[in-house]
Amino acid sequence: MFTLYREDALRRHLEILFHSTPGLRAAVIGNVDGLVVTSYPPEAEDLTNPTGDHSLAATTALIIGLAERTLERLAQGALDRVMIEGEEGVVAVFPCTDDAALAVLIAKDAKLGLTLLAARKTADDIRAVLSK
Repeated sequence: MFTLYREDALRRHLEILFHSTPGLRAAVIGNVDGLVVTSYPPEAEDLTNPTGDHSLAATTALIIGLAERTLERLAQGALDRVMIEGEEGVVAVFPCTDDAALAVLIAKDAKLGLTLLAARKTADDIRAVLSK
């Protein structure tokens, strides 16, 4: 009997997202403490890379915390997603559970709407895996 572990299932969802979405540079599932749960592609694991998975997971925890406090302060309800656009691309963060979030780095020339839609679906898939 074949056993699929949670980490393998999560990584598979990131791999599918990465290969089905042109313009995606990295995808990371991080926890609220800023630690990496899993990431894709494998070269994102480089600790010296500013866009590496450890840096992205830590930044994601910070972004989620600030966004949730801001929304609460302004009475805007629960966090759905955070998107930050820069000169080189976009960072999008999607909460998956109370203690985990999906963060994606998107190239500037990517089709943003399609990429965000695919990332939202992946965040929902991740939520299902983590809720089991």
